[in-house]
Amino acid sequence: MGRADSSGPGATASVVPTDADVDNMMRDGRATRRAVLGLAVPVIVDQVLQTITQMADMIMVGRLGAEAVAAVGLSTQPFNIAQGVFMGIGVGATALVARFIGAQDRARANRIATQALFMSMAVAAVMAAIGYVKAPALVRFMGAAPEVVPGGIAYMRILMPGLFMLVINMVLSAALRGAGDTRFPMKVNAALNVANIIGNYILIYGNFGAPAMGVAGAALATTLSRVLGTVMLIWHVRSGHGSICIDGLRGFRFDFDLIKRILNVGIAASAERVSLTLGLAFYVRIVAALGTIQYAAHAVALNAEAISYMPAFAFAVSATTMVGQALGADRPDFAERAAWECWRLSTWMLSIGGALLLVFPQMLMKLYVDDPQIVQLGAEVLRIMAFVQVPMGTAFVMMGALRGAGDTRSVLFTAMFSVWVIRLGLAWLFVNVFGWGLPGAWYAMGIDWLVRMSIATVTFRRGRWRYMSV
Repeated sequence: MGRADSSGPGATASVVPTDADVDNMMRDGRATRRAVLGLAVPVIVDQVLQTITQMADMIMVGRLGAEAVAAVGLSTQPFNIAQGVFMGIGVGATALVARFIGAQDRARANRIATQALFMSMAVAAVMAAIGYVKAPALVRFMGAAPEVVPGGIAYMRILMPGLFMLVINMVLSAALRGAGDTRFPMKVNAALNVANIIGNYILIYGNFGAPAMGVAGAALATTLSRVLGTVMLIWHVRSGHGSICIDGLRGFRFDFDLIKRILNVGIAASAERVSLTLGLAFYVRIVAALGTIQYAAHAVALNAEAISYMPAFAFAVSATTMVGQALGADRPDFAERAAWECWRLSTWMLSIGGALLLVFPQMLMKLYVDDPQIVQLGAEVLRIMAFVQVPMGTAFVMMGALRGAGDTRSVLFTAMFSVWVIRLGLAWLFVNVFGWGLPGAWYAMGIDWLVRMSIATVTFRRGRWRYMSV
């Protein structure tokens, strides 16, 4: 296994550079830790920026009242279902790009990224059109109260055209991360998030002479910021300066052999995300039936909780990239070492996050809303999740490692069982039979993560992922 080819512009590093370097990492935990952090830190910064933006969104919308918060929260759920399809394609792109980069085959890594991008764009155009037309039915299906429906429809219909831009961002960022480049996606999201906050300030409240659009203004700001992110990413992958290079439309043909390989990994990942999001949509219906105040507390608390668990996503990305590249370089020993290092670092950081949720839940809630009832309910459920942060982080990292190996089917079955059987079943029981209200729904969420952690860890320890072909 030699050093990754750096003959072209923008040919950045594989995280598995040489046999000697990997042997050194196997002996020296600090070297492995540096490699993990080199990938994870930009993603953590990215997640911090996204969390700040989500906080700003929720704070700005929260000032409009509980109905506005509920409208945004409920109308986002169907959008997330559509988004889940493309997250799966992104997982397929990440796993295959990582394998080819690890095997020093940059040309095929580029072709994988190109095929994944154009396939996703074609599907996104159709789904965005359907979502726009069916927005009223989707908002009502989510169980929105009559006073919430108009705002929810307006929010969804403005957000749907931006699905096309979001998909480009997701797939190109996934391909770059598979190649070991987590920095440029971070820069894109930094610019996107700043633009979103500025757009919110202008369009929600009508500053600088703009009309005060309320909830619709929040959706428009999000869509416009995604346009900016798309322009930046397309320039990067077309300029020759990136770790991935995308061909243009001229001469493009769908390569069905490569698409099949992407889908072999991606279909299960898409099914996982869609199944997960559908399950969460039904979970949200259980919560929404408790009333607008309870749902507003739920939505705000979820946003506040992201402060704690965002490092878990970063270390899951590191695990996906490092496991995929190590297997491409025929080093499953290093893949396993890297995955456990990702888990250790994630555990430390989520322990701190859990402590924050336990000690300062009211303070976090008050960042978003002033309503004392919403603050009290949200603080109560945040304390529940304080004890589940480490299991959640473990599940994230173990499933990220399995995805990097291409074992998306086991992740699919784990997610389906834990969400549809454990979370939904227990939420219905705790809320509708035991009468525990919003805390009951969050107890069900916590048990879901404990189950997901257990299954994913056992699956990874069995080691069948070492022999996966993609």
